[in-house]
Amino acid sequence: MSVEVEELLFEMIKIESHQETEGHEQRFAEFLKDYLEKEGVVVELREVVDGRCNLIATVEGDDPGPVLMLNGHMDTVPPYDMEHPFQPYLENGRIYGRGSVDMKGALAAMTVVTKDIYQNRENMRGTLLFTATIGEENYSPGAYELVKDGVRADYAIVGEPTNMEIGIAHKGVVWGEAIFEGEAVHGSTPFKGINAIYKATDWIQKVRRDYLPRIRQNRHALLGESTMNIGEISGGTRPVIVPARCEVKFEQRLLPGEKESDVIDGLQQMIEELKQEDPEMKGVVHESAVFNGVPHRSLETDSNSRIVHSLKRAYSKEFDQDTEVIGLGFWTDGALFGEVDGVDVVVCGPGDIAQAHSDNEFIDRDQLQAAYRMYYDVVTDVCK
Repeated sequence: MSVEVEELLFEMIKIESHQETEGHEQRFAEFLKDYLEKEGVVVELREVVDGRCNLIATVEGDDPGPVLMLNGHMDTVPPYDMEHPFQPYLENGRIYGRGSVDMKGALAAMTVVTKDIYQNRENMRGTLLFTATIGEENYSPGAYELVKDGVRADYAIVGEPTNMEIGIAHKGVVWGEAIFEGEAVHGSTPFKGINAIYKATDWIQKVRRDYLPRIRQNRHALLGESTMNIGEISGGTRPVIVPARCEVKFEQRLLPGEKESDVIDGLQQMIEELKQEDPEMKGVVHESAVFNGVPHRSLETDSNSRIVHSLKRAYSKEFDQDTEVIGLGFWTDGALFGEVDGVDVVVCGPGDIAQAHSDNEFIDRDQLQAAYRMYYDVVTDVCK
């Protein structure tokens, strides 16, 4: 058992790294840098935005070979109603605290693996990169900047919680808005105006009737069908005024191969078809700016990739049973790395995603130890 991994996780949890704390992740990034540099590892902090930095640690082998990246995000969600979120404790084999499972547990395992690989790098072939990024809980500027900076790898493991199962696919996501315009008049004479809310509800009904069945025809073996949710609607100013504007906000989960533009164009087409029956229909669909231009596309990696086979062997060794690849129900930074040609990305990390963001967040210490051993085995397999 690696006592060091658990002790490191305790120290990590004590450091607040959420959006409501000053500097967000910066104190945490500096803690990681100091920890690795004192062991001799080459570490760089690269500013992304407002003094917040990604961390890149590099262990070079003596001979050329594959580049393997271990990756995790340093930020957590705020404490919300969690009691003592930054005072970690161990109880019944579980380590409690904000960020324990999402995802400082994986970061602790990856950090110690990086240090141990550096100390045992004789005959190492290739390069190990350990990258810790900012802002995944918002719009992922850290991972996006890492890709734009030209950080490249042949293989990448993103340590989001999967109970150490091997995720090779997840859906993308697009958020958008449909804005409808009408003509405001006094509520006593609604027939003289154009009710934008009515136009919006006509569109919603058409989306449910025509668009949703269409996107459900596409299915993925691991991810199922594409889904869409209309989650927010707002319009009008007062009950006595016919509303001149109505906004409808939605999200759609994208299967591999589906694009954001396909969604926007398809939903705009619903409006164009309504215009043929209703000349007063006036609306436009566009992508929301909530992700600040960072694409949130899907992830799909070949199940025959070397990194998948290596993780399968490590899993079998750790749990004394075989495993199959899985699809994930949540989005990860892995999709951004997967957009780069030649990078095979898997999502594999300790703990259960059901505990993420909860007021009782914890990680099983057995999962934490399994992560350390599996990551170490994969690095030595790929890079030695």
